[in-house]
Amino acid sequence: MITATISTYNREKYLPQVLDSLKRQTLNKDLFEIVLVNNNSPGNTEEIARDFMASNPELKVSYHLETNQGLSYGRNRGIKEASGKYITFIDDDAFLADNYLEKIYNYFEQDATVAAIGSKILLHYEDVIPSWENKYLNSLLGWYDPSDEPYDYKGTDKDYPRGSNMSFRMSVFETAGDFNVELGRKGNNLAGSEEKDIFQRIYRIQNMKVIFVPDALVYHCVPNERTTAEFIKRQALGNGRSERIRAQNEGFISLLKRWVKEKIMWFGSLVLWWVYLFKGQTAKGNMIIRFRWWVTLGFVFKRQ
Repeated sequence: MITATISTYNREKYLPQVLDSLKRQTLNKDLFEIVLVNNNSPGNTEEIARDFMASNPELKVSYHLETNQGLSYGRNRGIKEASGKYITFIDDDAFLADNYLEKIYNYFEQDATVAAIGSKILLHYEDVIPSWENKYLNSLLGWYDPSDEPYDYKGTDKDYPRGSNMSFRMSVFETAGDFNVELGRKGNNLAGSEEKDIFQRIYRIQNMKVIFVPDALVYHCVPNERTTAEFIKRQALGNGRSERIRAQNEGFISLLKRWVKEKIMWFGSLVLWWVYLFKGQTAKGNMIIRFRWWVTLGFVFKRQ
């Protein structure tokens, strides 16, 4: 069995959409369950969950309240409540291709050496595509599309699956541990790095194989408010702060490497600014510079 777990905070607008995509899954209903974790939401999340459970008695669905605020707490609660051999983490503002669970389940079943799986995350704009939109910043909106071919992550430069589309063999957590609750989003605080942190721990365990597959698709919703400069600023500051915490937890060498990487990223950002300037696409270049500045502020000064 595979567990599909959703940790949700104040996303009543999107919950029906993701739950409906789970209802449409092509995988045999006896082979998956849904674990919905309410991460202390102020709205009617429980009502939506209970209505879905009542309307779909053929599905295995459980509802849980996690009062410790934070996405990592919510995900860890999902791990605790899961009864599947495998688990996939689904964002509350995303939805799945109809064959998603079938794809993930079969990949695990076909290769017993696979510890975790990542795949593509495509964007679903609700309205206007922002003028600054470009492949270098689309990851801020949840986009992840590194390849049309499968590969082993350990053969790359330590890339890792993204949170909207990451699945694990449950035994991984017994060895690598759960999500670090110091990292990740907490309420409206747009921090991160908890996914990078857990995969770095997995990579250090030599017998754990993490693969990318191109055909288990997730679609991430992008409302207008997520395309504003203020949202990007909050997310960048949170990312910078989280990266500092993650690197400090790993030790001085890791922190030093992260400092060096920040300088390299600044060089790349300036190059891209000039490229977009010559193309007459200043909005794209300017947002890249602004994003880099905000990340650096969060990393250096640990600003919220």
